[in-house]
Amino acid sequence: STLEIETKMSRFSLAVVASFLLASASALVSTPTAYGVGKEGFNKFRAALPKDFNVVAEGGYYALQQRYNAEVGKDNFSKLTLPSEFNVVSVGGYDNLIKLAADPKAELVQLVKENLTSTGGSGAFIEEGKLDALVALLQSQGSGFSSVKVDGEWSEVLSRQGKKSRSSQKIIAKAPRQDRPSSNFNVQSLSFDNMVLTPRGNGVLNASVKYTPIAKNFDKTNDGKIVLRRIACDIVGATFKYKFFPKLSLPFLKKKGGFLDFLYMDNDIRITQGNLGGTFIHFRPDFLEKVMA
Repeated sequence: STLEIETKMSRFSLAVVASFLLASASALVSTPTAYGVGKEGFNKFRAALPKDFNVVAEGGYYALQQRYNAEVGKDNFSKLTLPSEFNVVSVGGYDNLIKLAADPKAELVQLVKENLTSTGGSGAFIEEGKLDALVALLQSQGSGFSSVKVDGEWSEVLSRQGKKSRSSQKIIAKAPRQDRPSSNFNVQSLSFDNMVLTPRGNGVLNASVKYTPIAKNFDKTNDGKIVLRRIACDIVGATFKYKFFPKLSLPFLKKKGGFLDFLYMDNDIRITQGNLGGTFIHFRPDFLEKVMA
């Protein structure tokens, strides 16, 4: 009858909506933490289980992975203080955050790897949600700017331009590329060089930046530790070199009064946000090579 058909269609529609909602939630929370960079934490969790623990009887490794995310994530999350401006609802709620808190670094590495593969190496990223959740969780760990950790070479692996970013930045960021942009720090001279290659790799734009660590925008951890975040930045020189042509000086790109906030940094990864609102993730070159192998 017509009523039966309409009822079946309504049930089908509800099923489709439910499947969509579940897929959207699961998109925020993947489970790569048992592998690669996150394997160590997962192995420690397994080692702490009773000797007679039967993985198969308890639902298999997927169920164990979910238990790891829930239990370890809950413990880690309880020790963190999220940024005051962070919107929990926009990233799927506290349940998703707790699961990601089990090993946010491993989750971020997996996200970066998948993004580099899917974008032809451009590293451009426009989606919100999971990235915002992972950045907030890592930022909450209280590891900001450090002159010891920042020194040396860094390869840009992901960028999301802010609303204030220049149009030229947005165009360059979306272009597929074989070689990685770099941002290399020299702490002795308090400077760093940003190098961006044209999509085919035959042109190089280099900007020399002088920086000064400043107290503005610092954070405090739960135990009272001061976390330095911001460095003031002045572009003191810029050049462009294309193929065999002479290097061109670009004095009009010199600019004072910028800044860079270090949201998170360890020996492998650094996450920064510029004064134009862009978010940038860099890996050490050897760490990037290991991740993409």
